Amino acid sequence: MQDSNPIQVTTSIVTVERIKPEDHTCVLALQPHSHQLSYVASNAASLEEANENPACTSFVIRAHGEPVGFAMHALDEDDGNYWVYRLMIDARFQGMGYGRAALSRIIQKLAELPDCSCIVLGVKPENERARRLYENAGFQITGDGLGEHMLAPRENASNWPDP
Repeated sequence: MQDSNPIQVTTSIVTVERIKPEDHTCVLALQPHSHQLSYVASNAASLEEANENPACTSFVIRAHGEPVGFAMHALDEDDGNYWVYRLMIDARFQGMGYGRAALSRIIQKLAELPDCSCIVLGVKPENERARRLYENAGFQITGDGLGEHMLAPRENASNWPDP
């Protein structure tokens, strides 16, 4: 089990870059711990979804230039909100602060969009570690359901603190 107090990582060593075709192999090799597989769609399924849905934007998360995770966001045409659809850090790199730094980068990217007044994400109730990360970043669990997920909106983009 990882230390509950992760190393403090500055966002300057973590980048969130749009995935290029040459990134697919390294992104497909990234996976969470086996007990976390039910919490997030596979990177293969996510890349397929991004190819089929032009609203989805997928990213490789890098730390010190090396791939450590995957993320995807989209403007949901059903509710008009920006959603963080995926945020996954490879099992080897969890507990190092990369997820927190990546989430901060994603929030910054979305907050720069003129039509982004709310960011929403879903989290399974039993995924306590992710819930804590999202709550520490200013998301509030609503309890509204999307399947087994609880929604966590973060509103008022111009007033968001750095997570």
